[in-house]
Amino acid sequence: MKIGVVGSGTVGTILTQTFSRGDNEIILSHSRGAASLAPRRDEFAANVVFGEVADALQQSLVIIAVPFGIAPDVLRQVTDYQQRIVVDVTNQFTADFKKIDTRPLTGSEVIAAAANNARVIKAFNTLPHELMTGEVDGPGRRVLFYAGDDKDAKKTFAALVKPLNFRPVNLGKLRHGGSVMQVGGGLGHTAFVQLDETY
Repeated sequence: MKIGVVGSGTVGTILTQTFSRGDNEIILSHSRGAASLAPRRDEFAANVVFGEVADALQQSLVIIAVPFGIAPDVLRQVTDYQQRIVVDVTNQFTADFKKIDTRPLTGSEVIAAAANNARVIKAFNTLPHELMTGEVDGPGRRVLFYAGDDKDAKKTFAALVKPLNFRPVNLGKLRHGGSVMQVGGGLGHTAFVQLDETY
């Protein structure tokens, strides 16, 4: 799959490295431009290229890995996502609520409103960044909670992460699933491993 990653901080970097283990073509981008990433070439596999944010936003699947406070403005750079998948890995922290209280919307519903005509999946934000690789100590798969309003997009996402040693667990739509996944919802920074695939 062609994946665009917007944001090259800790989370964007780890998710780029994680998805590069699969049969994907990845564009990693940063607001300072592709050239700013050139010194980091050795950190990434050959199927990762550096590009502009505008290029990353045009890929079949877009991972938005920037602070929540700027994510909507970044996503609005595209006027129509044409049903492409946007994976929201952001967290709406207390400081974000002080700037703008989005309730009763979940953070992911705010992201979905900004990403016009996109199919938004909420995922990865409940994992500490060091566990976003899918790797576990010993047998089993890393449990990955996700939510979204489009069934087909969720199937595509689940199929994408399973080969990366994740056990995707569908928490429903963005309203309910997003509410329990966001900060204060009860699943923040949880780490589970599934040992038995038949469970």
